[in-house]
Amino acid sequence: MKILLLIVFVLLFFMIPVAAEYGSLEINADIPSVPVYIDDVYEGFTPADVLDIPEGYHLIRASPDGFFSQTMNISVQANESTSVFFYFLNTDLVQMPAMVRIGECVGTPEQSFLDGMAYVLLRLPDGALMVYYSGWEEGILCMHSSDGIHWEKMDEPCLKVPTEGNVFRTEPWVFALSDGTYRMVFHQISGNKHSLYSAFSRDGRKFSGEEQVLINGDNVQGTLGYPSAPTGVTYNDGTIRMYYSIPGTGIKSAISDDMGISWEKEEGVRIRYGTDPSTIILPDGRTGIFYVDTTPKSKGQRVFFSLSENGLDFSGFIPLLVLETMEPGVWLMDPEIISEDDEPYLYFSVMGIEGMQHRVLPGTLRSVIDLECLCGRRI
Repeated sequence: MKILLLIVFVLLFFMIPVAAEYGSLEINADIPSVPVYIDDVYEGFTPADVLDIPEGYHLIRASPDGFFSQTMNISVQANESTSVFFYFLNTDLVQMPAMVRIGECVGTPEQSFLDGMAYVLLRLPDGALMVYYSGWEEGILCMHSSDGIHWEKMDEPCLKVPTEGNVFRTEPWVFALSDGTYRMVFHQISGNKHSLYSAFSRDGRKFSGEEQVLINGDNVQGTLGYPSAPTGVTYNDGTIRMYYSIPGTGIKSAISDDMGISWEKEEGVRIRYGTDPSTIILPDGRTGIFYVDTTPKSKGQRVFFSLSENGLDFSGFIPLLVLETMEPGVWLMDPEIISEDDEPYLYFSVMGIEGMQHRVLPGTLRSVIDLECLCGRRI
């Protein structure tokens, strides 16, 4: 009889619903009476105190008349109050105009004042966090930062353009070599000719000695089919694998065993209909890749993460949605993964229609990434 009562008690215990954990939000703005929405549900006007918000990620939107809507992705903690403030009058602190939904493995984005596009990040031995980005007719420009949020532009380009000719340089990838020097691979446009080039640096700040990068079979010089958006990883034996995009095809790869001087194409496509790759070697040796999806359904509005045991075959992992824009005509660009103080951060850019119309640079955000969460899904 005691055993029967115990069984009944255990069953009743597991049938009792687990109480949900809640937090609260304090939402305000620098203009009065702004309508606010949480996960597309209207919650009233600012200042708004919203109680009993389930813990987890929530999309907060503020939509005043006469201004672009602004959104934030907020992580609500149980039994804690989170303050959210929207700036509409202070243009230096304006949030991103586009709505961006974050995945379950992505932390609340924060704005980085990285004033550039088509960028790559690198930590130098002296502790400086460098960003190399497209200056188009000026060459490859550089900024440095101590916190990844505030940036100081260097007085001169890290890589200048030739003094003669209409040459544009963009999409740099910079990596450290085993001898302590640095190499930059970048996309160069001269007229209708698209090519990859490389340059060399001793300190990671000034590059020179440009030479064309040849990849057997992937060196079409026209406006279609050319390699672009290079990135890559360096393995313990010194081998370097470069991932690059081919418009209309996807992300391919090439390998180098001479410190990035020559490259051998690897057969096949790593990610079909992907572009803007950014890669990371995980502690267990696997290769993770973030990329912008270019399928007809997405067309640059979603960022995915995929995983490979050998850096070549990504088909054994279910691609995980990391970021997604929620408005037509809004694009995600330049995903870039880097570890800071052993914490992985994903930087990314958002460009809305108004930015394209007024030639405004895209806004840059960064989020903490939970790599264990990202890597937990397999086919």
